[in-house]
Amino acid sequence: MPNFKTYNQAQPMLLPPSLSECLPKDHVCFIINDIVNNLDLSAVEKTYLSGGCSAYHPRMMTKVLFYGYVQKIRSSRKLEAELYQNIPFRFLSGNQQPDHGTINLFRKNHLVNLKEVFTQIMFLAGNLKSIDFGDVAIDGTKIKANASKKNTFDQAKIDKFKQELDQFFAEADDIDKKEDDQFGESRGYDTMPKEMIDPVVRQAELAKRKAMLEKLLQAEKNIKDKLAKVGTSEEKKLKKNSTSNTTDPDCNLMKMKDKSYKMAYNVQLATTEQIITAYDLNGEPNDVSSFQTMVERVEENTGLKVETIEADAGYYSKPNLQFCESKDIDTYIPDEMKSKEEGQDRNNKIPKYDRRNFQYNEQSDELICPEGKHLKLKDKTRTGSKRYACRDCKTCPVRKDCTKGKSKYRILTYDHKHEQRTKEMREKLNSDSGKAIYLKRMSNIEPVIGNIKYNGNFTEFHCRGKTTTLIEVGLLSIAHNLIKTFHLIKNDQKDREEIQWNSLMRLQTTS
Repeated sequence: MPNFKTYNQAQPMLLPPSLSECLPKDHVCFIINDIVNNLDLSAVEKTYLSGGCSAYHPRMMTKVLFYGYVQKIRSSRKLEAELYQNIPFRFLSGNQQPDHGTINLFRKNHLVNLKEVFTQIMFLAGNLKSIDFGDVAIDGTKIKANASKKNTFDQAKIDKFKQELDQFFAEADDIDKKEDDQFGESRGYDTMPKEMIDPVVRQAELAKRKAMLEKLLQAEKNIKDKLAKVGTSEEKKLKKNSTSNTTDPDCNLMKMKDKSYKMAYNVQLATTEQIITAYDLNGEPNDVSSFQTMVERVEENTGLKVETIEADAGYYSKPNLQFCESKDIDTYIPDEMKSKEEGQDRNNKIPKYDRRNFQYNEQSDELICPEGKHLKLKDKTRTGSKRYACRDCKTCPVRKDCTKGKSKYRILTYDHKHEQRTKEMREKLNSDSGKAIYLKRMSNIEPVIGNIKYNGNFTEFHCRGKTTTLIEVGLLSIAHNLIKTFHLIKNDQKDREEIQWNSLMRLQTTS
């Protein structure tokens, strides 16, 4: 006869166990609990007003949000449900159950200074791993905004909708006038002919259309503001400058990895040995404009100078390299043409009329094309590059092979110092030491982005607007560093009771 253990769901307990006794001793929630208990949350506490009804304790709310993001639970409604049914959540909250509105408002209103909390956890993870905060890798990734594509408008779409709305309002006014003529002061639902449109339905539709018109006017204003900030006609044609979303005006239409266009934000991360040291986001599809900001963010967070930086070709530009030179940063960034041009060079397949086959005469400050014709200095660009033009192209038999544009003669933009800078960067990256340093980037930052997007299943924001989406990026970054901290403590078999949390949450000095 089988022998079973006693099973009695109605068994009473003289002394009920505490929630902590229901969990494994090495559960991640205990690390999060210890960390948050030792955090300086003065930046969060300052966001509360004095007086009024008592609020949930910010330390408890912080624990709940941190653990939620570690567990990939980011919806405020789902977090509310977990506070009732999930033991680690109930342990961290002290058996309190704030509703989803309270959770969302705490995230939105009281974590505006989240960076001050982030830096403490960054130092904790970095100090446990003994990393060099001066060696940094940066990268960006596009994440879909919480904005419907059907609410994305360009000027043509706005004009079409405005025309339809004008026609609708005109027809509604015409019906109102006919009703006034027919019914006068005695107008009412009971005397109105059946074939007439129900005024209640019509007024509701009018209110709906007026709200739509307000959205269109706001979208039109946003587009005009964007176009006012750009100079060239090419920039004005870009989708990010010619469209606006009425759900989240701060995001932009961006080309994603699958080649589709979606309303998204460009999330920027800086890491050192897979520890996130800075984060940011913007509405720019390209990474290049974020480079200097990210360097400044890292130095601001760590209080240390960035000594070495690695980034992909999306960050390569003359201003960025000049910035690194001015700050004496050892930089490793390939230019976008590096692989292609080096391949052409190796295989002796450089096109005959490529700029690399134009010789520069420093004395006369002119370029000489492969056909021996001279390109004289024409003018300078806003960035300081020189433009050279050849006036002999009209009679040149190979003009169509050399000049592909609408211009009747070849114009070549050339920056001699930047060309030399690009050449030196390529040589540096191709050296054995340069290859080893740049190779670190692949194992430094790319796994972090992969972990957040794919392992963490974070492919769309839950919040709207740059301010609140930036808070969400901060929470994602903190969750990543918390997981790293947990594994460092667990793998090194450190005793939580002996860890000097407060000292590890600050910059460690050798003095």
